[in-house]
Amino acid sequence: MLEPDALAALAARYGIGETLTGQVLIVDDDLGNLDVLRAFLDADYVVHEARSAEIALKLLEVERFDVIVCDQRMPGMTGIDMLAVVRERYPDVAGILLTAYTDTPVLVDAINRARVFRHMHKPWEPEDLLGAVAQASAMVQQRRLNARLLELLSARSDELKLALDELRAAQHKMLHLERLGTIGRLTAGITHDLRNTLGGLTLLESLFEAQGVAPRLMSPLRVGVSATRHLMSTLSTLHQFAAGSLALKEEPIDLSDVLRDALVLAGLEMEQRRSRCVITVEPGLPPVRCDRARILQVMVNLLRNAMQSTDAPQSIQVEVARTPGGVSIAVQDEGPGVAPEIASRLFDPFESTKGAHGLGMGLYMCRLIMEQHGGSIRSVPPVPPGGGARFVIELPRGPDDR
Repeated sequence: MLEPDALAALAARYGIGETLTGQVLIVDDDLGNLDVLRAFLDADYVVHEARSAEIALKLLEVERFDVIVCDQRMPGMTGIDMLAVVRERYPDVAGILLTAYTDTPVLVDAINRARVFRHMHKPWEPEDLLGAVAQASAMVQQRRLNARLLELLSARSDELKLALDELRAAQHKMLHLERLGTIGRLTAGITHDLRNTLGGLTLLESLFEAQGVAPRLMSPLRVGVSATRHLMSTLSTLHQFAAGSLALKEEPIDLSDVLRDALVLAGLEMEQRRSRCVITVEPGLPPVRCDRARILQVMVNLLRNAMQSTDAPQSIQVEVARTPGGVSIAVQDEGPGVAPEIASRLFDPFESTKGAHGLGMGLYMCRLIMEQHGGSIRSVPPVPPGGGARFVIELPRGPDDR
């Protein structure tokens, strides 16, 4: 867990107020035991007491507690039964169970069903009890802070979506301007803003990994970080094209290696969408002279386009083959295909296969990269029995490959 000072700094950074109430609920049917517990806890906490589990559950409906300290043996509902209910209704509250019994079934039940924070045997030592309550409070503080950070992350995602919606509304005004020059200035500003957003997302990702946040909560965050990095890479490449500063670093490349790397980069989103990719490579293909990083960009973009063509799980086909002039790579999805009304403008800026959900920059970037390589990218009819969209890129043979 993070130290208290680190927690306070993190909360202050994101404007999160105090997450602890300072309130502890003690539950025991013995009035004498309640008096002893209160005597030790009163100095550091606001202590409430209940003489039965039923009364305690009623108190929980009107008060917010950080920690519950309860006895196991009580008339009616036992301590474990009560803490199991608390765990279900108020998962951010920590439970400490006091018992004079050491039998294994009670311990197993306390851990597995009630998820108690600490199991303490009677007679307990005052310093042990105070230490347990302090540790439980620290755990509750961190748990609530993590939950609040997740809420903020969701809000930031909404802000990013709003920013993208505003950007799309401005597209029509930009069509009358000099495209590459205008795009260069635009991407510089967006990239700067996205860099700040990515920094915050990356920090949250590191913090959540360190705290062991559940994979089901981490997965959407990781996909968001990956998508933001991909968008930044696309915009950065377009900015370099606009500035005339994009120089290719060509070398002999095995396209199978590039495809494997592209699958790694797109793998998290593909797993989340429950889709798969089937790659077929013609045997005996020679290395192709190209800029590995740029062709990798093209392949990741085509794979992401294919994944996002439908919300349903699908099988994406990738085929690498020799052509009379070089090597081709085809990517085919199982989505609805390319709408006829945009087919002729598909590789222009601001034309998207995703309609209102896309910026329309990805395929334009692919076109620029392929043209700089002396190659091409085009949309062709799908190969039966499949459907959807099919994109083919072609790279020419280098002088040494003829």
